[in-house]
Amino acid sequence: MTNLLTIAHEIKDTCEAIDPVEIREAVTMIAPCKMSQGDDDVRVPLDGCEWRFIREDAIDSIMQDELSSDEYILGCFTDWFLADVLDIDIDVIQAMQKAEAFEALGKLVISTGKLEELQEKYVSADGYGHHFGHYDGYEYNLNSQPYYAFKLG
Repeated sequence: MTNLLTIAHEIKDTCEAIDPVEIREAVTMIAPCKMSQGDDDVRVPLDGCEWRFIREDAIDSIMQDELSSDEYILGCFTDWFLADVLDIDIDVIQAMQKAEAFEALGKLVISTGKLEELQEKYVSADGYGHHFGHYDGYEYNLNSQPYYAFKLG
């Protein structure tokens, strides 16, 4: 098991945090213990900025849940990307987007069972930071724990 001090130093360096109380709170939430491997998804304020830590083994399902909750956004992906995922002619996607049928496209992604494929291709193209890292679009990997970290602002 990783030393708690190692985790604290990594959070301090990755997040450029200096407040020891906030760092300790973050460590408490993501450090494994006898009863838990750490929370799957936590938000922690660090020196005036909110950070989100998501376990590597939970990140894909969390992202899929978030994507599925906004059918409109699902329909806003680029036409070639949606055509590839849905295996539909790009002209059909372009016509639907031109008609502003974004929500209908999103419903199509979900009803055809293509959400997981869309999410996997999205991550392959842009990584996790584009979706989760609202502040700067970056994803940070912690070396001491199986977590991604995202600066939210």
